[in-house]
Amino acid sequence: MVSIIPIFMAFAILSSCGQVSSNGKKLSVSDIQKESCDHPDADINCSFIGMPASLNSVMNIADEREPGERLVIRGTLLKSDGKTPFPGVLLYAYHTDSKGYYSKSGKEMGVQKWHGRLHGWCKTDRNGNYEIRSIRPAPYPNNQIPAHIHPAVKVPGNSLPYHLTDFVFKDDPLIDDQYAESMKERTGGTGIVDLKKIDGVWIGQRDIRLKP
Repeated sequence: MVSIIPIFMAFAILSSCGQVSSNGKKLSVSDIQKESCDHPDADINCSFIGMPASLNSVMNIADEREPGERLVIRGTLLKSDGKTPFPGVLLYAYHTDSKGYYSKSGKEMGVQKWHGRLHGWCKTDRNGNYEIRSIRPAPYPNNQIPAHIHPAVKVPGNSLPYHLTDFVFKDDPLIDDQYAESMKERTGGTGIVDLKKIDGVWIGQRDIRLKP
């Protein structure tokens, strides 16, 4: 992972001395930040750059025009006791398209150039609830990794976001007892979601216990 310390140091230097892009245009601090995040292993903070100014508890990643089967995942983010709902948590997620690629629209900035166009944010409500609306992602072509959704969270009062275990699906042939055992001690648990198809939409629930 790219260290965030050099990035912040670069911001301070560049904002005082000025910096230009390859076409000679002077870059703002915002531009520099986006360029620093343009890397597949960019710091996790980059996932929370470019969020809408106003967020609610529903993350709309894909609309009805996106090819693929509709997917809705609901749940509650819980404090470390595993019981108390955690309001105001920022949740970021991204995933592949219906063919298993991180396809792009061409408008992505920073790390989303690598995460692709199927990404989004939401903020848990006063009861810690969240909802993701998208399509069911496909696994990577010619790969033995289960289909998944990558999530990260940023907790109120804590400036350091962190990754959670991926959302994966119980009916995936690559999900077995060995997988579940290997993931159960990770932050967020196994991530396995039991999907049911209701009126043509895959519906699932995942409650997630966060770090202390």
